[in-house]
Amino acid sequence: MKLKQYSLSYISEQFIAYHDEFKQLYILTYEILSKLEDGFLEMEIERALAATTFVTIIDKNFIFLNNYILAIFCKRYIQQATDKQVHCIYLNNNESPGLHRLETIFYELINFINRAIRSQENLNYYEVHKDLIKILTTEQCQYLFNLNSYSILLFCRHMNIHERTYDNARNESKNSEKYNA
Repeated sequence: MKLKQYSLSYISEQFIAYHDEFKQLYILTYEILSKLEDGFLEMEIERALAATTFVTIIDKNFIFLNNYILAIFCKRYIQQATDKQVHCIYLNNNESPGLHRLETIFYELINFINRAIRSQENLNYYEVHKDLIKILTTEQCQYLFNLNSYSILLFCRHMNIHERTYDNARNESKNSEKYNA
């Protein structure tokens, strides 16, 4: 392991590789990011920059082993923070398999979603849960939760909300669908 410091502009110029198995999680993250206000994005960039990031480089691909939100910012929102420095712990290829990437990506995404929903009126617990149900495969659910799907109860626990809050979001979403139809 080596501690290195990179500028965000340097990282953004590298080819940042995403694992195909997690592609749908990245797509959902992009969709959520597109609905967020600039002020919230700036706070999330600062949060991501403050975290220590584990990286490895395989075949000239810069691979983030955690801090996936920063990886996404490097690809999409780099113009907002090019002069910033990122503290990375560089792992050799043989050191990185011990990190459980699906768990890391999923729980980082859950924390990000939770902060985003609480700060943005245009995001809804029910809609986000529907999206997560669509993209998580049975194998991923088995690995993450020892279940075949991502239940409402488990989602509510992850979001730290009561089921009534979820039900209100579902009713609001369905009423909105009726109103827009």
